[in-house]
Amino acid sequence: MKFCLISAGVSDRHSIHNWAAVLNGKSFDGVLFDLGEYGLDYDYFDHFDLVMVALRKELIESGIKVKQKSKAKVVVFLDGEIDHFTTHTPRYLQAKMVNLLNIVDAVAVLHDQSIPLFKSLTNRPVGVVGLPFPFESAGKLCPPVRKDKQIEIGSRIGASLLQNRNALVNLSVLAQIGMPGVIDLSDPVEMEYIQSIREYLPGLQIKFRDNKSGWDDYIARANYSLLGLQLDYSFDWGRFPLECAALRMPCVAPPSLYTQKFLFPGLCVAHHDIAGAVALVNKLVSNFWFYMETVAYARSQMEFFSPDQCKMRLFNLIS
Repeated sequence: MKFCLISAGVSDRHSIHNWAAVLNGKSFDGVLFDLGEYGLDYDYFDHFDLVMVALRKELIESGIKVKQKSKAKVVVFLDGEIDHFTTHTPRYLQAKMVNLLNIVDAVAVLHDQSIPLFKSLTNRPVGVVGLPFPFESAGKLCPPVRKDKQIEIGSRIGASLLQNRNALVNLSVLAQIGMPGVIDLSDPVEMEYIQSIREYLPGLQIKFRDNKSGWDDYIARANYSLLGLQLDYSFDWGRFPLECAALRMPCVAPPSLYTQKFLFPGLCVAHHDIAGAVALVNKLVSNFWFYMETVAYARSQMEFFSPDQCKMRLFNLIS
């Protein structure tokens, strides 16, 4: 099958761009394509059996043109949580978005919470497909190691002076546990934010990992953490629980992350439940058998999130 992905900009390899990799397909920036930067017309997509379009506001027009001007089968992929489409997509584009949903061949989502709304907006098939995760690559980069007594923080701190999504919840849990947390920095603003709070939370211990080498370096270094913590309220796919399972470490996170409720059902906690999160972390640290059983169960479920299983879900959706 000849596959093509149309996305918005450049992202890391462990996002929607994984689909182009696992299906040996091509990838285009939809905005640049529409501006003529590639020197191609939309009938170029006649060369492909399937075109996946990321459902982003800047790609709605491109998605419509791909479907109307080519013979390719088209699936739109919701690579964000539902609020992105209901709140952050401008009103003047929402009608066009609904039009796109009704002319494509299928709608792929990351979370089952998205299904009811989008089924009400389109008569096309809607289903959870997910994002292929490179367990094989992670296994080669991360052999079993002796874990350090530190917590890997998976929640997005966010390089913004105006908002830092749920970072404060994770920091408050860390302060009560008294164990160092490791934060993978993407911008100096994050360090400034945390240091300003650390002054008033004496129990808060933070290690900053300045990672400029990409995901391979991040995952190899995260392998030394004892467990993961991600108290981020979002109905999303959840890459971080997958990383934790690949690294043989437990993950404490809300069940709103699709992967968390499958991999770590005994470690699900509401994103605002500080006491519950602290209790789970302390139990993992103090109870060796609970720790090992949790990891063993997660690893027994990893196949569901493998590239082969994700491809099967995609093919079943469009068939």
